[in-house]
Amino acid sequence: MRTFLSAVTFFSALYMPIWIFMLLALGLSVRYRAWEVICVAFIIDCLYLPIGGIFGLPFLTTLIAATFVWGLEPLRNRFVFR
Repeated sequence: MRTFLSAVTFFSALYMPIWIFMLLALGLSVRYRAWEVICVAFIIDCLYLPIGGIFGLPFLTTLIAATFVWGLEPLRNRFVFR
């Protein structure tokens, strides 16, 4: 299941709007400790963002993905059974 969600997240990052990627990344981060979300977000930033970034932040998508992965760690530890 994790491999399938990671593949769908990767392809959504390439071919779909950014908000679909963010929803899939959020879902993947809630269920798993998903380091691949940060890697895919970095690839998105390198491929699509201009040199100056958005609002002066050069890696905005990577920062949001890192917040998903590390910020949701306490929620995942509390509610997800391993």
